[in-house]
Amino acid sequence: MPNKELTQRLIDRIKEVEKFEDIAELCEDFQSFVDEIQEWGVTHIGQVDLFGKGFELNPDLDPQMLDEFFSSFGYTKANPHPAGRYANPINVYM
Repeated sequence: MPNKELTQRLIDRIKEVEKFEDIAELCEDFQSFVDEIQEWGVTHIGQVDLFGKGFELNPDLDPQMLDEFFSSFGYTKANPHPAGRYANPINVYM
């Protein structure tokens, strides 16, 4: 069962760190965010591990709660950022 307290700690820390929040505002979901910050070598935020086994997302985190947080900035899978992972490349260049 997902740990809401652990998930909220992660969300709070993302809000506190400007560079994390800047990236979060452009991401449609938690997976997109993790993909972006993983390029910086980030594997945990606020003492919360982003990954469980291997490169699987941490199963203790609440994925629905995280996806709701990221979509609250306006970009979603249905309304993706033009350069996001869910964007239709054909529509971007029209």
